[in-house]
Amino acid sequence: MTKTYFLLPLLFFFATSTSCADIKIIAVSGAVSVRHGVQEEWTRVAAGDILKPEDSIELRKKSTATILIDEKIKMTIPESVIIDLADIRNLTQEELLLKLAMEQVRSIPPKKDENELIIPRTTTVHGDKRSNVPSTNIEKEEIGQMQLNGTKVLYDHGYYATCVLKIKEIFRLHPELSKIIAMHFMVAIAFEKMNLTGEALNEYINLKNEQLTDAQRLIVAEKIKSFTKEDSR
Repeated sequence: MTKTYFLLPLLFFFATSTSCADIKIIAVSGAVSVRHGVQEEWTRVAAGDILKPEDSIELRKKSTATILIDEKIKMTIPESVIIDLADIRNLTQEELLLKLAMEQVRSIPPKKDENELIIPRTTTVHGDKRSNVPSTNIEKEEIGQMQLNGTKVLYDHGYYATCVLKIKEIFRLHPELSKIIAMHFMVAIAFEKMNLTGEALNEYINLKNEQLTDAQRLIVAEKIKSFTKEDSR
């Protein structure tokens, strides 16, 4: 448990020391909403609005939004997506590995013994609070899927570290979505792009236990063989 106490302050430091700049909405089409900070209410956005790193943006079906980051990076967000804007940032390998360690801690099942210390689980997933009616299981699954769609946007724009972290968080909070094999491949490839070959190899080894197509199983076998050869040099 000492390791956990050691990691917590470092995680707080990294979480507060690295964030994306202000984000400007330059174009919207359809139903595009924002949730400010820890607020539960979603409000519609319009071109010209300025968002903060602690905000989240949501796009319903047949909706798109174009945002400008730090007055120089333009990003177009497609339909059926939820993105926490704090994820639009780059992390160092050290920051990523620390946050991955904390995500693994959160994934540990709580102790049944009442005398054991239970590590509190945190979540950034919120229900749709446009009304006072609680989200149903179907709505919660849809929110998880929209967040998962958001990780593809992060990946496509080179935010590999936050993409990996968000996918693992979503899998923890929505276990049913962990069956989507393509997302596991995305995590493995993202690790490769960050030159974290050990983490990539572990992902491919774990993929061997999933229900794969023959083509996918061949890719996994070739990747494992390739990384194993590199390690033996």
